Amino acid sequence: MRIILMLIKKEFLQVFRNRLLISILIVAPLVQFLIFPFTADYEIKHISIAFWDQDHSTLSREIIEHFRHSSHFIDCGFIDSEAEKEEALLHDHVDFILQFPPHFEKQMVRGEESQIAITANAINSVKAGIGSDYIKNVLTGFFESKEEGTPPSIKKMTSISINHIHWYNEKMNYQNIMVPGILVILVTLIGSYVTALNIVREKEIGTIEQINVTPILKWQFLVGKMIPFWILGMLEFIVGLILMVFFFGISIQGSTTTLLGATAIYLLVMLGLGFFISFVSKNQLQAMFIVFFLFVIYVLLSGLFTPTEGMPEWAKWINFANPMSFYMDIIKLVILKGAGLREIASQVLILSGMAVGINIAALLSYSDKIN
Repeated sequence: MRIILMLIKKEFLQVFRNRLLISILIVAPLVQFLIFPFTADYEIKHISIAFWDQDHSTLSREIIEHFRHSSHFIDCGFIDSEAEKEEALLHDHVDFILQFPPHFEKQMVRGEESQIAITANAINSVKAGIGSDYIKNVLTGFFESKEEGTPPSIKKMTSISINHIHWYNEKMNYQNIMVPGILVILVTLIGSYVTALNIVREKEIGTIEQINVTPILKWQFLVGKMIPFWILGMLEFIVGLILMVFFFGISIQGSTTTLLGATAIYLLVMLGLGFFISFVSKNQLQAMFIVFFLFVIYVLLSGLFTPTEGMPEWAKWINFANPMSFYMDIIKLVILKGAGLREIASQVLILSGMAVGINIAALLSYSDKIN
């Protein structure tokens, strides 16, 4: 135990003397917390729209005026031909074009079938999808606000009223999803990236060779290396939770103890991964490349930016080897849904198995390098 305590003391001294590691531990989390939650937002606040009115009726003018009073849309005026329409979309002058066909009002009054064409600039698929929903909502709101004198054929369009109720994120605030996701990213970076760089640097300067000739056992060396970064990772996570609650106003619906316990296990997985990468890497550049390669895959498959349910089957199978996806589930379930240990038991068990497996692999890799 005395040997491990001395290694822990030595590791803390070494970390605080390394400016690069301090920057990654302090500056990177602050930058991510202060910038990313305010920019990573799927809500589209400004959509440019133009109108092609081939009807020139009272009804079409009222609908256009209704769009002009919406806070989400920027009025880009009128277009008068197919060529002008193609030009506006090709050069990104507008995001949407609302087209009223000839005799639109007459067809509506007579009860005949009529359509409003919505043409979207789908170079940005997210904006096109969300903007189309905004347009449908504005149209629905317009017909719902019509007075009693509205012809029955037009009233048919509003015979169904749809009310949206969003559980666990009532106001659809994307910070409620992004901020917990950033916590996952921070824990992952500290566990794998910082650990890998630290050990590879010792290999480069020859410090690790000096330790290898001492009576220190391999597992003692790994434990002495792991505990300081585990403590730093937990402290970073706790600070992140405090910022999440008091700066962003996101309350933790579940048990904080459960959250900390799951984070402790996930950190063991990432620390073991960092150790393994450092032992198979010859220099810091090689270690950075491997960590970055795995990190990008982990983030893209974690469900932070795109739901895992919509992924192809082969990606779902790959995701079973992605510890970040299981930890992301735990974070969302506990923070947003208030899930308890019973609801996240399967994810915790899988992460525990990963922690044991990757740390054994790291220990064996270290022994092979020494022997």
